[in-house]
Order: sequence, then structure tokens, then C-alpha cells
Amino acid sequence: MRILNFFYENPHKFELAYERKVKITSAYTLLKGPKYCGKKTLIFNYLSQFKSDEILFLDLKDLRFEEESLNNLPSFLQKNIKIKILCLYNLENHISLKNINIPIILSTNKKDLKIEGFQELELDYFDFEEFLSMSKNITSNHSLGLFLNYGRSNLNNQMLRDNFTALELEILKYLAYNLGNQISITKLFQNLKNKIKTSKDSVYKSIKKLENEYVIYKVEHDSKALKKIYFQDFAFKNSFCIEKDFKKLFENLILNELFKFKEDIYFNKFFTFYLKKSKIAFIASPTLDIDLLKLKAKKILPKALELDIFHIFFITLSNEENFFEQGVKFEILPFDKWALSF
Repeated sequence: MRILNFFYENPHKFELAYERKVKITSAYTLLKGPKYCGKKTLIFNYLSQFKSDEILFLDLKDLRFEEESLNNLPSFLQKNIKIKILCLYNLENHISLKNINIPIILSTNKKDLKIEGFQELELDYFDFEEFLSMSKNITSNHSLGLFLNYGRSNLNNQMLRDNFTALELEILKYLAYNLGNQISITKLFQNLKNKIKTSKDSVYKSIKKLENEYVIYKVEHDSKALKKIYFQDFAFKNSFCIEKDFKKLFENLILNELFKFKEDIYFNKFFTFYLKKSKIAFIASPTLDIDLLKLKAKKILPKALELDIFHIFFITLSNEENFFEQGVKFEILPFDKWALSF
């Protein structure tokens, strides 16, 4: 119990911080999300309603923490009756919570972790609207440029090196150079084996791990066995390569905003992304002028009608207009206005 007692007597400083769109509203919540997305801040905001001696906060990744001490949790809590809430932060595997009779908050960066009896709540990196709310001195004329430079997670090179293996870093670098392209794992492996000692199985496992930990996001073709892989934070592209491909970066930027829909996202040769459930399509068109966009709208109209899509967005840098074709609404909107509209 020495370890548990140390963390109880030396608590974290629970300070209120910036507000997010997502909030923890009750205990028995399993909070999921990528590393450095603000899960701890969200938890601290919730725990601020308790006194310091009413909280037991355990960071399972703290180098001073020993996992074996969890076996003593029930008896420790029975002995320290002032504790009213338990938080287990950085949980990686299923854990037995039998004989713990106080409210619990759990946190993890694993998508596939399930804990019976806990309501799941996902927290993403901040979106464009949250970025603006945290950066009140930014003028609208410069907001998108700063967002593109800053990214959603503010991860620097040292943090990337500290959080990924050599193989994972090479995979992420390959994906950065091939962002928005159809990805073949076999081709990826062929590329990697010339740089690092690895196996095809290791590459598959690493890809699955990166996806499960909210680092990469797979977008599947709506009817073929094809996929594209993007980053959970668009800024990863510029962290891993010097090649400039603004259109692909812009696609990733749009995709990250689409996470707010909480729907599966697909692509085909007509639409950059589309949502089957909501029947909305999106086309990344940062630089095309209005006339070219209207011409493109006519070309994709038959496919839109075939898929019962009646709302299509062209996301641009500055152009704005809307029109209808055979009952399909086409909206041409600059990214900032579009991102703040839902």
C-alpha cells in the first residue's frame, strides 16, 4: 500500500483549464482518445468538484507507479474512507474492479478497450472552432494559416520520438509521403525492409496499433477493397516529410473536422469523402474557381443521384456560392466558414 499512499498524499494539482465541447458528466466513464488530446484536463475539470483528500488519482504510466499495487486497491479504499472517487489514468488493458465501491473514472488511448458497466466517451484533438476559442487574439484572416502550422495536437519531434518505435516512425514517414493515396501494405513493407529490419507481420501489427491508438485513420472505398490512410492530426504530414502537397494536407484537414459526425467515412473517385448515413459528400477543392467547380458539379451529379446524395460541399480556401442541380444542393464554402457551421 506504500505506492497507493504516496500518490494519495501527493496528489496532482487539479486546476480548471479551457473548456472543450466534450465533458465528463458522471462517474463510471471510460474516456478514450489519442495521447496529448486533453484527456487529463477533461478529467481534472470533472474532479474539481471534489476536495483533494476525496480523490485518488493514479497515472498508470507514472514511472513511480507499480502495477502490482492495484491488488491492494480495495483494502486501501476501505481504510481511507475520505476517498470518494477513483481515477485510473493511462489504462492499457482490461482490469478487474471488483470490491471497489466508489465512483470511478477510467482513461485510455486504446480504441478497442472495453470495460463492462462503463459509459464510453471519446475525446479528439481540438477542432478548428476550439482552436479559435483558445486563441482569442487570432484574426480571422490568419486563423487557418496558423491552424495549419500549429496542428491539432502540438506534438513536436522529440515527443514523436519518445512515443513511437523506430518501425512506427518509418511507417508514419511513409504515410506522410503518400498521404491521401491508396495504400498497399505489401508495397509499404517492400519500402520499409530496405531501411529497417522488419517482417510483414510486424508491419501489419504496427499499422493496427497506430490505428487503435488514434494516430492514423483509415478511409475505405465505398465498393472496392481499397483504402487511404490519413492522420488523426493533419500536422503529422509536415512533421515527417518536407514534400509539400497542399491538396493532400487540405484533405486531411477536412477529414479531421468530419470526425465530429461520429460516422464511418468513405471515398470514391467522385468524392474526396462521403457519409453514407447522412448522405453528404465532400470534395476538397482549395484552389479551383467557381466556374470550374460548377463544371465539376455537373460531372458528378449522376453519381450523387445514384447514391441518393442530395447535399455536396466543395471545401475551398476562399470561394463561396451555392446552387441546386436536379434537387441536389451544392455548397461552395471556404474551410473556415464550413468548419464553424456545424
